[in-house]
Amino acid sequence: MGIVSVEEDTMLGFFASMGQLLQVHTWNFTADDNSGVELCHQLGHLKKIILCSVLGSAAATAITTALVLLYVNSKYRRWKKEQDELTKIMQGIPGVPTHVDFAEIKKATKNFHDTMKLGKGGFGAVYRCILPARASRTGQAMDVAVKKFMREVEDRRYSDFLAEVSIINRLRHKNIVPLIGWSYNKGEPLLVYEYMTNGSLDQHIFLNGSAGQQQVKEGTSLWQWHTRYAIARDIATGLHYVHHEHEPMVLHRDIKASNIMLDTDFRARLGDFGIACAVAVDRSSVTGIAGTWGYIAPDYAMSYKATRQTDIYAFGVLILEVVTGKKNGDIPPDDDHITDWIWRLHGEGKLLDAVDASLLATGDDDDRQDNEVADDEAKRLLLLGLACTNPNPFDRPSMADVLQMITKVRPPPDVPPQKPSFMWPPQDWRTRNSVYSTAGMDWDGSSAASTVELVPVSLELELPLSEVSQGQGSSIIRSRTTGGNGSRAMQSCLQETGQRQPMKIDKT
Repeated sequence: MGIVSVEEDTMLGFFASMGQLLQVHTWNFTADDNSGVELCHQLGHLKKIILCSVLGSAAATAITTALVLLYVNSKYRRWKKEQDELTKIMQGIPGVPTHVDFAEIKKATKNFHDTMKLGKGGFGAVYRCILPARASRTGQAMDVAVKKFMREVEDRRYSDFLAEVSIINRLRHKNIVPLIGWSYNKGEPLLVYEYMTNGSLDQHIFLNGSAGQQQVKEGTSLWQWHTRYAIARDIATGLHYVHHEHEPMVLHRDIKASNIMLDTDFRARLGDFGIACAVAVDRSSVTGIAGTWGYIAPDYAMSYKATRQTDIYAFGVLILEVVTGKKNGDIPPDDDHITDWIWRLHGEGKLLDAVDASLLATGDDDDRQDNEVADDEAKRLLLLGLACTNPNPFDRPSMADVLQMITKVRPPPDVPPQKPSFMWPPQDWRTRNSVYSTAGMDWDGSSAASTVELVPVSLELELPLSEVSQGQGSSIIRSRTTGGNGSRAMQSCLQETGQRQPMKIDKT
């Protein structure tokens, strides 16, 4: 007997269709509702799927939420730890920098709105705001500049902040931008400086300053020669302080026009000590190149060692810019750098042709004496700028000498009519006392034997400063290796023992 599928309402029975008598002894019939069972089975399976999906989604959501909460909690714990550490560090710094409430800064800068931004650099952005009296250490409202450290890597922000505050908080001088205080919020440290009303020097003396246009107008202070000369004197005074008066000695490492700030009276102050270094009393240099193209001394680019002489070179370039009103690269096409141009004019006996046209003498009888003084001072500064940018570091004057020349205690330097050739290594490179000494250095850095020969002859490089800064002329170093890595040996030349710091060069 087979199984037959029938409709729900079905009549069953027998009827005779033949003329014969049929006798049925037994008959068994069973009806099963299989369709209902299958439907129930399908519905049950669907419920299980839905239940599993709901439970899986809930579990995934719970796990994701837990991970997010764990991440946020770890962030907050890290931020809290950093803030506690910063508070302890600040309390240990001489002078104890003032803590400024972050909420006050956020409100004063309109939540760091772009309209309040003064500028932006590699380390972060600077905003101008007015701190209310309740947030100021003086009890009066203050016009301030807030530097917000914004590196993508939080650890770098933290280290950048500590490096700058540890230097700037020690410095107390009329020609250095003063630190007002500090703040911290969720991985973003901030430094609060006194706001300099007239901005940075480059905004005033260059045709295309960082503000987008030259701001020097006839009748303003920077149109007058005595203001320019005073700015040069102020910069020299501030640099003399960090080089010779403060202990430990501080190397600025990024002297340039955009880092010279001008107050209400156009008095100049050194700013942005973000890459400055304090040098121990028994040392005279620090390893690791940093700075801005055009201001980097050739010896700095070759040795990776910052010294007083490398700061003085940058100062010399800056002084030439102050007198000429030109950026160090905005010079005639036949010259590679502002120093080449001015040295050429010096050799031709036309040194004063380099002076900014806006400062030219009028020729009026009443102004003749003042003009003669201006010409004498302009020549003094141009010669001083050339002396400071002498390609050979040991032929540059010290900041003590520079200050005496600017204040006219000493006559201007005696500068040769021809630009000296760059000699590398310096003549005293073999002496252990030289900052460029190679004594005790690990030339190869590997276990294999390796010899690096420094040719003890003068290398006369007639290269543009930009090429020297990029490491051209390194053929002076010849490497002989016996199983070692010659390129590594060359890279380690003229470094202090240890790993070279990364380059930090601003091309602006």
